[in-house]
Amino acid sequence: MLKKLLHPAVVRLKTAADRGAHDKYMNTALPEQIRELYRREAGKRCFIIGNGPSLKISDLDLLQKEDCFACNRIYGVFEKTNWRPKYYCAQDARVLAQIKDELSIAIDNCEYAFLPYNFRKMYPVSVMSRSNLCLFYHPYVSVYSQNGKYPEGLMPFSDDVSSRIYDGLSITYGMIQIAVYLGYTEIYLVGIDHNYAMKNGVVDGSQSYAEGIRPIDMSTQFPPELLLCEISYREARRYCEANEIKIQNATRGGKLEVFERASLDYLLNNQEEIK
Repeated sequence: MLKKLLHPAVVRLKTAADRGAHDKYMNTALPEQIRELYRREAGKRCFIIGNGPSLKISDLDLLQKEDCFACNRIYGVFEKTNWRPKYYCAQDARVLAQIKDELSIAIDNCEYAFLPYNFRKMYPVSVMSRSNLCLFYHPYVSVYSQNGKYPEGLMPFSDDVSSRIYDGLSITYGMIQIAVYLGYTEIYLVGIDHNYAMKNGVVDGSQSYAEGIRPIDMSTQFPPELLLCEISYREARRYCEANEIKIQNATRGGKLEVFERASLDYLLNNQEEIK
């Protein structure tokens, strides 16, 4: 009851603080660095790689000539494949706290890396000095619900990632926004299982990640908000449909049904025909 009464005031205070922090960010040179990448990939296709157990090294091997986005501890597979992502992303503060000392591995193995400006104080100097690092603004959005129900459109979709990227309760949502901003017109999701094995109320990391990827310590995380993720994904689908951008789910299995399904085997075995 107390939380319900205090929530509007908390939202006002956080929104005001967020507005000030965003203004400060916009007065730096960081947005311009991202603007220089606008539509650099116009008309191309890309693959957004998740870290779910459906992700196979053999599939990554076949994606070596494709433009790929990847996230978090994806670098755990680098010893098993020559595949590397073109773009690397991370956004969650609790995840970043666990991987901050490993970020240089990811940044050294991609063309550009995207990390939140908001958490810059936790990044090592060796990371902050990278010329291919893009710091984006991570805005505040209240996702509090009294009854567990959430309205459609709760999490906006950014059409200008040089200004802000909304997290959508999933790094996948952030990567989709970046892909759209860069100009990709075909976006395929791979390894986005959208399903977590639970053990004693906590995500069971031993069953929730692809081979080679060291699990995030989920005891420090909030439980996965899959319904909220789906609201965000539907917003991404609406935006892409309105802007004639194809977005499909090529994950092998999994439980994400917001996007039309695509066959990964077909996409990889008919590359010239599709392009």
